[in-house]
Amino acid sequence: MKGICEFLQSLQCESAMNERMKSNAPWHSDTNSNERCDRNVTHCADRAPRLHIPAMVKEVVHYLACYDKPSGIFVDLTVGTGGHAEAILEAAPRATLIGIDRDESSLEVASERLARFGNRVVLIHGDLRDVQRLLAWCGVEEVDGCLIDPGMSLWQVDQARGFSFRIPAELDMRYDRSQRLTARELVNTLSVEQLTHLFEMAGERRNRARNIAKAIAQARSQHSIETTTQLAAIIADAVKAKRHQRIHPATKPFMALRMAVNDEADALERGTKAALHVLRIGGRIVVLTYQSIEDRIVKRILQQHSQHISTRLPSPFPESREGEPPP
Repeated sequence: MKGICEFLQSLQCESAMNERMKSNAPWHSDTNSNERCDRNVTHCADRAPRLHIPAMVKEVVHYLACYDKPSGIFVDLTVGTGGHAEAILEAAPRATLIGIDRDESSLEVASERLARFGNRVVLIHGDLRDVQRLLAWCGVEEVDGCLIDPGMSLWQVDQARGFSFRIPAELDMRYDRSQRLTARELVNTLSVEQLTHLFEMAGERRNRARNIAKAIAQARSQHSIETTTQLAAIIADAVKAKRHQRIHPATKPFMALRMAVNDEADALERGTKAALHVLRIGGRIVVLTYQSIEDRIVKRILQQHSQHISTRLPSPFPESREGEPPP
């Protein structure tokens, strides 16, 4: 059987290099950006998008040693809407931050959020795997700290771009709206075996993953699956889900599709390795992981580089009052 990785690569490689080369310049807002980013999207009309609240902000600032490097250079490889970046810039008052993200819509929000820091911020529409090339374009060879916070944000969920089974939308799930591959294409083209493998990688039990994959194949044989609500209903019916169970049965399949569409596992692996190469001596990297597959990837990379880097936490995270730097 043709491996799912090879299949996804064949779908993605056609435009990947061209799109990455477009990321050679800092991102700038323009009057047509909303039209470009919102094309073919059904918006959620009953609420405004929530500004993403970043995870473990104090810990990130502490372990990047921002207070000890007030004039340092930091790179946020997944800057998103700029929550962590804002905290880093506040903690290091003369620091420069370079923010990279694949989502132009998120960069629009980050640009507004970080505008008060002026030329201390450079935002780039690009891929974390290309961090060395993107930093070189900025004239930077080494940095004092790197941050990677993978996955989607609440702000992206609320954009009705197919990330959530709770919000009616087209099956898109792309971070970079310029890439060709979407969740709709995967759902309607992957074989039962490929879908089963995809769902297993996200933590579904094999029998359950296969039942979901079969149900998808049966449904699409009658008509293509186009929306989040269609897919969620198919999954719920396939596993005979109870109406008010704690975790919706579509949770892991949707996560699996999102990670496949955006090639998240490979991006995290290659992005982490690339980040290690741009750290100067004494620099620090912080990677937040939320899924077991992410945790395994990062731990394996750190073990592989254990002769050259310290994987021990530099110091315990101290208790401190709001707004005060840790001692």
